[in-house]
Amino acid sequence: MNTTNFFAKRRFLKLTLLGIGGAVAVASGGFGYLTMTNRYRERYGKLLSLDGHLADIVHTLAEVSVPDRPGFPSVEQAEIVTRMDEEMYFVSDGISSDLRAAFYMLEMLPLAKGYMSRFSRLSLADRRKFLIEASDTTDDAQRVVIFSLPAMMRWYYYGHPSSWNAIGYDGPFMNLPEKRSEQRVYYAELVGRKSQD
Repeated sequence: MNTTNFFAKRRFLKLTLLGIGGAVAVASGGFGYLTMTNRYRERYGKLLSLDGHLADIVHTLAEVSVPDRPGFPSVEQAEIVTRMDEEMYFVSDGISSDLRAAFYMLEMLPLAKGYMSRFSRLSLADRRKFLIEASDTTDDAQRVVIFSLPAMMRWYYYGHPSSWNAIGYDGPFMNLPEKRSEQRVYYAELVGRKSQD
């Protein structure tokens, strides 16, 4: 029996099994890492477009995009996540897909920048620090994500009546009450919330 050949085959099998085992472990760990329990999803009740993970990303992005001072409403009070869900439900599939891709890019970008966590799992201070660092880029896709998504959060925040007193805005001209569109009334019915029309 040729012992050299036997040990070469044995070593090849050992390395192959270690490689396959390592790949399975990395894949399982990656899947577990991506599907960790959602911290914020349960706060919002029924959502039609933002699955649990996307709701977390939107919530944590909104936290760093809007004021966190006395007199200003919270992310929940300004209904940013539910408003984002409503808008995504009614836009075309292409736009919805692009927004999802942008949110997932934001979620994973800290890992590419040396952070040891995804965006939605970073502390509030680290999320702020990351957005400032990531804004200094020549990458067009990254720049669009870093500047456009927080702008959307501010758009929904300041468009909500709960923020108006804090910024000194006395409401729309002639103080006419808001008349909800059929789309907004329909969405409220779909998710089981009382429509305010």
